[in-house]
Amino acid sequence: MKLRLCLSLLVPLLLLTSFSLGQGVATGDLHVTVKDPKGGVVNSASITVRDEQKGLRRPATVNQEGEYSILALPPGRYRVEVEAQGFARITAEGVVITVGQRAE
Repeated sequence: MKLRLCLSLLVPLLLLTSFSLGQGVATGDLHVTVKDPKGGVVNSASITVRDEQKGLRRPATVNQEGEYSILALPPGRYRVEVEAQGFARITAEGVVITVGQRAE
């Protein structure tokens, strides 16, 4: 009886764990550092990643070192737009993100 109870609790737990672990595997990350023409880091930029085919639009988050991150992107081809006050807007087309990749 105890074995049956233990198995009835353990099996669903294992299934849920394996399902949740599999969810985060099929993505990649994009990391961007924005610098001015003299090489100084620009902390106030606005970065947006777009995948027009999937209708995905994601903003980046910035850390204290001026590094911007867009995490857990589905694999695909993206357009990265960078804007900062006092600078021209820059767009990078065709940025490819693959599963498990950390693109720079």
